[in-house]
Amino acid sequence: MKKILKTAIQIAIIYIIYSIGNFISSLISNVILIPGNIIGMVILLLLLTGNVLKLSMIEDTSSFMLKYMGFFFVPITVGIMESYKLIQDSIFQIIIILFISCILVMYVSCKVTDLLISYKEKRHD
Repeated sequence: MKKILKTAIQIAIIYIIYSIGNFISSLISNVILIPGNIIGMVILLLLLTGNVLKLSMIEDTSSFMLKYMGFFFVPITVGIMESYKLIQDSIFQIIIILFISCILVMYVSCKVTDLLISYKEKRHD
């Protein structure tokens, strides 16, 4: 029972942050379009780095969500397959954009990881 309550609280924390992100997104939608989930992730990052929210407070649920992240993409993939006729004229451009953006994301992620590892090693010395 205690584990169920802990999981429910962690889900509630994540959902509240997500909802705040959506609310902020709706407030600023006339100025700039930023998805609420992106704003929510930035809020979560700020809360974690500012030690307002401890990692242990959401770790179990977030680990579960990361472990099964691929499952969350199934509805998107099915939606794209159903909408193929809408995108068939520009499928080549979409594939090129996806390929380039994937390479770019991997490169930036590697560089950020390298910087963080070197920062952590310098900090421990």
